[in-house]
Amino acid sequence: MINIKGTKDMRAYINKYVVIFSIVISFALLSISSFFSWDDNPVMGFDKLCADVCIVLCCALLIRFLGLQDTAGLTKRGFMKGLLYGSPFLVIGIASVFVSNAGVDFSSLTHISIANTVLFTVNMFFVGMNEEIWLRGLILNALMRKYGDTYPAIWKSLLISAIIFGAIHVPNLFFMEPLTLIVQVVNAAAGGILFGAIFIKSKNLWAGIIIHALVDWCSLFLGNCFSGSESIISMTMTIPQALIIMILGALPPILIACFLLRRK
Repeated sequence: MINIKGTKDMRAYINKYVVIFSIVISFALLSISSFFSWDDNPVMGFDKLCADVCIVLCCALLIRFLGLQDTAGLTKRGFMKGLLYGSPFLVIGIASVFVSNAGVDFSSLTHISIANTVLFTVNMFFVGMNEEIWLRGLILNALMRKYGDTYPAIWKSLLISAIIFGAIHVPNLFFMEPLTLIVQVVNAAAGGILFGAIFIKSKNLWAGIIIHALVDWCSLFLGNCFSGSESIISMTMTIPQALIIMILGALPPILIACFLLRRK
């Protein structure tokens, strides 16, 4: 009986301070990820996979503990609707291939190995899974339970979760130029708004996982599966280039999300 009461008290406390909980748990999950590395050795790619699996399991346990499983979207219902709502994201993902690989000398590309490509594909699926169950199934879900489902409340929850989604990319500063990092954080936050809108409209998490994985796979495939694929624009990005990429990368997802969540 004491344990039940303690669990209820903990849920109530987390619900009361849900924004602080979202930030703290995101920091904790990033810490889990920091224990693992992902280098050019295909075997070492398993480290990154282990990190993603650990994050997925932690989020699933938290969703269960907080009683959010009924609204986490982990069912078949709404899957096709979610894919339909997310289809514009695939166009954005394909477009990102050209942006992220600007300046690549395609004639100098050398395929690393089939094993590396298979492992990269599996990793992209679990990256999509861990970020969607983390930011949408857990955090956005908890925020919406706190603030409700009115139009202003939905956008409040959506923006908070999207800002956190952008912020979790900040540790990339350790291996990325600051200007490139700013572009990534802004575009990730904008993408988080659209992923959140897909989740809210379809009430399905699996569609977001598939779309997220495909977008990441498209944009990172050359850089991770071929040697000699360094992008000139990511290495020597200027401020005007950064502004253009942020506008092209952030504006479409935000506009699509506004359309999906428009008042009726």
